[in-house]
Amino acid sequence: MFDFLGEYWKKITSAILSMLLLFVTSFVGDVPKAKDPIIATRTDYSFDTDRILIGGYNYNINYTDDEHVGYVRDAGIDFLVTRANEDFLDACERFGIGVIAKNYSGLPTYGWTNIDRTENCPWLTFSPEDFNDHPAVWGNDLMDEPAADSFPYLAEMMKSYYGKTDGKLAYINLYPAYANEEQLGTTADWFAFSKEYQRINSYQKHVNAYIEAIDSDYISVDIYPLRMKIDKTSGKPYKYTEMTWLKNLDILATACRNTNRDLWVITQATGEYFDGSHGVSRIPNEDEIRWQVYAALSFGAKAIIHACYQQGWWYEGSHMINSAGERTPTYYYVQAVNQEIRALSDVYMDYDNLGAFVHNPMREEFTRMAISKPNFNAISDIQSEETLLVGCFEEKEGDGVAFTMVNMTEIGREQTATASFKLDGASSVTVYAAGVPSTLTPDADGNYSLTLSPGEGVFVTVEY
Repeated sequence: MFDFLGEYWKKITSAILSMLLLFVTSFVGDVPKAKDPIIATRTDYSFDTDRILIGGYNYNINYTDDEHVGYVRDAGIDFLVTRANEDFLDACERFGIGVIAKNYSGLPTYGWTNIDRTENCPWLTFSPEDFNDHPAVWGNDLMDEPAADSFPYLAEMMKSYYGKTDGKLAYINLYPAYANEEQLGTTADWFAFSKEYQRINSYQKHVNAYIEAIDSDYISVDIYPLRMKIDKTSGKPYKYTEMTWLKNLDILATACRNTNRDLWVITQATGEYFDGSHGVSRIPNEDEIRWQVYAALSFGAKAIIHACYQQGWWYEGSHMINSAGERTPTYYYVQAVNQEIRALSDVYMDYDNLGAFVHNPMREEFTRMAISKPNFNAISDIQSEETLLVGCFEEKEGDGVAFTMVNMTEIGREQTATASFKLDGASSVTVYAAGVPSTLTPDADGNYSLTLSPGEGVFVTVEY
């Protein structure tokens, strides 16, 4: 009896705290504001940016034969972020694969602590004549997950790089919002009353510092939201989703819109082998990879990078290509999702993202952290028992609008979502499901309906 009451009050307390968190983050979730953000200089790159770019993180360059490099192309991947040498770059050129190169052409990829903040830094001292260019090289990897105090130095390195190269990209990837204050190099404000909001407040400061210091026309982040752990009561494993996932995307997407940058997202295509001993970033299936992609697209992502293609920090057998050079089930999951992205790319790129909102945010623990709801009146009277993510878009040339709709029910429950809604004044409505267009028509009451399988997202265009 007392155990039951204890669990009951725990649930009630959790619900009250979640509602309070939603209320507070609705008002202060985006403070502090960036003081003097840099409006990004747009670079004319040597590669095509008029499409959704699809990348892969890490490649074992011992496999430079046509069969294995051909696997990259066949997976629907446009570019790799990886170590490189001449033989590998030659093979990539044959297959039309770009490379953002690590430790190539005398330009080292800096780690977390060994950044060279002196005038002898190779990124500052190299000359245009020193730069060993290659048709397959899209750019060079400058640093992964820097702390905020590194940003001014990285800005100088980037300025040097762009002044001495033509059409190449200097690549920096940021921490996700679940990084701690020491990693981020920023401290939460005193009024950050909860653990989750402290992380968000500190992270907002981190992103502000980036856009105040660094003139890049993109912001890249790796977010790995898919987790697994053991239930203490039942002793059974269960899937759950990292709390800050959507707020993380929202903060970065807002920064991108405000400073004319593109959002690049590294998704969790692989994970750890779960032995039941601790919480891990689990190995995703196809639905879970698709789920992350459509969530990122809902916030306007222009590049999706799958981690890891081959080699990396997770269970080796879960990578797209294993240590023996063989394709794994993950390879075919990613290949299927990439086919959808490619099919959707042309129409998606005709629209600008305005932000996203969550319908029924309180039903799922990981959607309760408030995101910045955009001014988007095209959809009205949404009816759904499930949680939905709706990404909002306006046509670049024309009066049309578009939106994503993503099933945000905790994917571990494998639950279908249904929704009905009105689109007042619409003359033509097209839904792209798995990248394939079909006409969406209303019922006699003017309601449009969608059914979304677990992890599924669609893109809907509306003409007037």
